[in-house]
Amino acid sequence: MLERGRRGHLRAICFTVQLLLLGLLLGSASRAQEFLPPPPSDHSLIYTLDGNNKLTALPFEQAESPVRPSEVAKSSKTSYLELRGEHAATVLAPTQRLFVFVTDRGGAHTPMIVWLTPHRGSRRVTITTERGLAGFAVSSDQIVKPAVRGLSKTGDEVFMELRPRVSLAPGEYAIIGSGLDRVATFRVQ
Repeated sequence: MLERGRRGHLRAICFTVQLLLLGLLLGSASRAQEFLPPPPSDHSLIYTLDGNNKLTALPFEQAESPVRPSEVAKSSKTSYLELRGEHAATVLAPTQRLFVFVTDRGGAHTPMIVWLTPHRGSRRVTITTERGLAGFAVSSDQIVKPAVRGLSKTGDEVFMELRPRVSLAPGEYAIIGSGLDRVATFRVQ
């Protein structure tokens, strides 16, 4: 009787191991089918894949803010970064993959995907400054936390993929780095 109990237990373990192996094989097969683009020649742009798996650059907009990110803040305060117009020109899918080049050095920040809120015919994101420091920080409740994957590295530059961890809700979004002059924008319908 005890022998039958052991056999049943061993069968259950074998079945579980087989399911795990099948899951690993299917998961790696689906990843193998995912297209990974080679790095483009222009490292200053932010890209997305079009329907033909070709990298397409997102347009940049000029942001405005009462804060001057290049100057050291005299006081800590909350402010905003604003983009003119109600909507971005580019429409992307909720699970669209984005591709950027980032510098792999201490103190360098990966561009952030942020959710923009409408405000009197424009789009805004809340930012803060800290006394004694230059630059700004985006309010954490407006940052979309991406899954980040490095695709290739040349010197101190890394070509990486940014993908939302969950499907983006309909709305306006921006990819913001450290400055106001190069903000890539898109919307999800």
